[in-house]
Amino acid sequence: MVKKRLFLSASICLFVHVAFGQLTSFETLKERLNQLVPLEQDEVLWLARCVYSESNLQHEQEIIAWVVRNRVDTGYRGSSYREVVLEPLQFSAFNTPSPRRTHILSLNANSTSKAWLQALEVSLDVYQADPLNRPISAETRHFYSPVSMVGGKTPPWAKRATPLDMDNAEIDPNRFLFYEEIDESLDPFMALETTPKDQINAFQEKTRERLKPASKKTSFRDRWKPSGRVPRPSRPRVSSKGK
Repeated sequence: MVKKRLFLSASICLFVHVAFGQLTSFETLKERLNQLVPLEQDEVLWLARCVYSESNLQHEQEIIAWVVRNRVDTGYRGSSYREVVLEPLQFSAFNTPSPRRTHILSLNANSTSKAWLQALEVSLDVYQADPLNRPISAETRHFYSPVSMVGGKTPPWAKRATPLDMDNAEIDPNRFLFYEEIDESLDPFMALETTPKDQINAFQEKTRERLKPASKKTSFRDRWKPSGRVPRPSRPRVSSKGK
């Protein structure tokens, strides 16, 4: 009986320690978010939703978050994180209505799943980072996942471009390829039917002014030798138990 009580006490202490650790992490993020003005908080949440939708690996999430920030910083496909993330046909999770999209859009500052908190922390770090610490160029605004493409197709904008060498970031090129200085004429503006014509014209004019040729870098795809099956970027499952 004594041994059983000791075992139960140890189990309770372990549970409290783990639960307290998770609570501390959640409360720390909440505290950091609360230091931002409401508009900034909303921007971080949109960045986190996008990051969460693309990968569950932290080192991949960091680069993806910087790509999204690059788009905002350079005015590509929008001037805010919300606009950039919801731009039609740019980030697959937000393209069409689905239970997964509904789940992702429901995530907020009070959601506590481990995967979401990781994406939120990465996004908050990138949002608040000094631009001088940018790990990729500000012109790196495109990426895609080869292993997730249906039929192994390559996006039209990537066919004439050379992917960046991301060996230092330990990015598996079968999972993600990143590109800089993509000729924007190869990535056309996908306007909604309700988009005002003056907005479309203004965006297209801005695009024409900023057009640049694709950069020529040494390709590393030929020298990459994959071993075994390449896992697809993990995506969150929609749980019936809530967020």
